[in-house]
Formats: sequence, C-alpha cells, structure tokens
Amino acid sequence: MKNISVPFRFVGGRVATTSNTDTIARQKIVDVLVTSPAERMGQPNYGAGIYALLFEPIDELVKSDFRVDALQELNSRISGVTIYNLDITQNPIEPSLAEVEVTYSLPLSPVQQLTFTINTALTEESPL
Repeated sequence: MKNISVPFRFVGGRVATTSNTDTIARQKIVDVLVTSPAERMGQPNYGAGIYALLFEPIDELVKSDFRVDALQELNSRISGVTIYNLDITQNPIEPSLAEVEVTYSLPLSPVQQLTFTINTALTEESPL
C-alpha cells in the first residue's frame, strides 16, 4: 500500500509517497487526532479535535472523556492498526502545550509509541 508522504512535497516531478506501514500509521494517527469534527467536507464526524483541550485545564475527568472518544475515533477510522492507549499531559508552566502519547501496534509488530507535542502550531507537517 502506498500513501502520500507528509509533509507534502514533490520528488522528481511526482508527489512523494511512502510504503512504510509504520510511517503511514503514524500519519493517520496524527491526522485523526488533530482534525476537528465538522472540519472535513463530506465527513462531519471525522476527527478527535484535540486542539479543544488547549483552551482549558486538562484534569482527569477531561482527559478520560477525551481518551474514550479519541480511542473510539482512532479505532474506527484507522484499519490495520490497534490503538491501546492515549495519554495527554499538559505542560504545567505553559497550559497551551500538551504532550500526547499514543500506544499502538501493527499486525505482526511489537507495541510502539508515538509521542508528540500539541500546541496551536501543530499541523500535519510537524515532525513526529
């Protein structure tokens, strides 16, 4: 399976693609988490809307509520990837920053972790 490589770029006059299943899985996880519901045309229910967490204190209740919804959205939107856990840790000094850790596995692969920081500048081009 081929997927467009993120960040979007041209290589030799063609759109860069990747066949690495781990890279594709990571791209899809970040895409689902950073997309807000109603942001995609034709798919109003797509996305977990993680940016909404940056404008309020993230206590255990908010974290648990978001985790349930986000895990359901990740598992329903990404096939071939098993998502085990999602953890969010808000920066105590700068509340507009939070670290997200996703634990997942691909078929016949060990459990892996994807960790990234969310802030108001995170896009699909942000390094993983």
